[in-house]
Amino acid sequence: MKKVLLIFIIACFCLSGKAQVSYGDNFLVDYNVKINLSTENDSIFLTLMLTSERLKMSDNPKLLLRLMDDSVMSLDGYMLGSTNKSEGAVMIGNTAVAINHYVTEAKFPISKEQVESLSKGIKKLRLNTSPKNHEKEWRKDKIGKILYKKYKESSSNSFEDGF
Repeated sequence: MKKVLLIFIIACFCLSGKAQVSYGDNFLVDYNVKINLSTENDSIFLTLMLTSERLKMSDNPKLLLRLMDDSVMSLDGYMLGSTNKSEGAVMIGNTAVAINHYVTEAKFPISKEQVESLSKGIKKLRLNTSPKNHEKEWRKDKIGKILYKKYKESSSNSFEDGF
């Protein structure tokens, strides 16, 4: 069921015009990660938003990506914001248990060469969070090629194209 949901989410993002992918457990709200690759002026940024009940990004976020060829890309970023969100409460017996989660967002500068290497595919992702590091591993690439492809599509569409 989770694999079908993940494929559906990735397919939805493939059809959109943004270079964005998402993974996580949306139903149980354990965690959800959205990764967006964008350009601002002449700079390229990887923006990561983490929604979790327990995990928060550190003040000096660091992201490690292991590519399919086993090379490692290390990105140092900066925090954009952190909020604590409340979704109400669930009744368990006679006790109300609050549903709270953190939403933290960080931005990681990335070079054009590093963006090109995303086309190899991403095997593993590690993000320094507290109280423990967030780590996700895939057997097959789920996000690297999609980010690269969408980045190429969005960067080739200039404001002046076809005018």
